Amino acid sequence: MYQCALFSEHGLPADELVYVLDDPPKRQALMDLAQSAYRRFGIPMRLVLLPENLGYAPANNAGLAHSRGEYICYLNSDVMPHEPRWLDLLTGALEADPGLGIAGALLTFEDGTLQHGGMTFKRLPQLGGFPYAMHPGKGRIRPPSRGLQPAEAVTGACTVLRRDLANELGGFDEDYVVGDFEDADLCFRIRARGLGCAVHEDAILWHLERQSQGSSGNFWRHNLTLVNGWSFARRWGHLFPEASPSTPPGADAVLRLS
Repeated sequence: MYQCALFSEHGLPADELVYVLDDPPKRQALMDLAQSAYRRFGIPMRLVLLPENLGYAPANNAGLAHSRGEYICYLNSDVMPHEPRWLDLLTGALEADPGLGIAGALLTFEDGTLQHGGMTFKRLPQLGGFPYAMHPGKGRIRPPSRGLQPAEAVTGACTVLRRDLANELGGFDEDYVVGDFEDADLCFRIRARGLGCAVHEDAILWHLERQSQGSSGNFWRHNLTLVNGWSFARRWGHLFPEASPSTPPGADAVLRLS
C-alpha cells in the first residue's frame, strides 16, 4: 500500500506493474490489498499468484514471463521511490549506450545514508573463503552524485535491463536460494557477454533492507548464505584469486572484470 501511494504521488513511469506473490497463504490478503490500493490510487497492476513459495529467483522469473515491455525493472516490494525520475534515468542510460547491459539504482536507508551504490567482491575467510559482495560506503553519508558510474555488480532490489537480454539469459539463476547471489551472478553473466554494468547515482530510492526476513541471527539464513557462496565460487571463483603471502595486511585481493 505504501509503495503504491508513493508511485501515485510521483507518477508511475512504467507501462505495467506486476506484483508476484511467493507466499500462497497470503493470496487472499494480497488480492484484497491490491483492490484497495487500486481504489485509492488508480494504479493498474497485475498479480502473479504462485502456487508455492519457490524462492527469490523463480518468483522474479515468473514476473519476467508475464512482462511485455521493452525493459524489465526488478523491484523489491520494500523499495520506495521519493522522486519521479528514477526509472526514466535507468532506462535512459540503457537507451543511450547499447554496450550497457544492466543499470541499477542507488539505494539508501530511511535516514538517507548510503545502502547500495554498486558492489565489489572480497574473499572472506570467516565465510568459507568464498568471494562475497561488498557494498563500499554502506551506512555512511551519501556523497554528491556523479551520475552514471560503472560497477562490478548491482543489487537486484532495483535494477533494469532489456527484456530480450533477460530472456536470453533465462532470468535469475534458480540454483541459488533466498536471495544472496542471484543478482551478482546475473551481472557477471551479462558482463561475460561483453556488456557493462553501472549504478545511476541520480536514481535514488529507499530500501527497507531485509526487514521481512527476521533476525540476522537465524542459523538457517547463515547456512543458506554459505551454500550460495559455494555455488557462486564454483562459477566465478577463478576471477577472485586467493590472497598471496605478498598481499599487504588488509588489502583486498580482487580481480575486477573489465
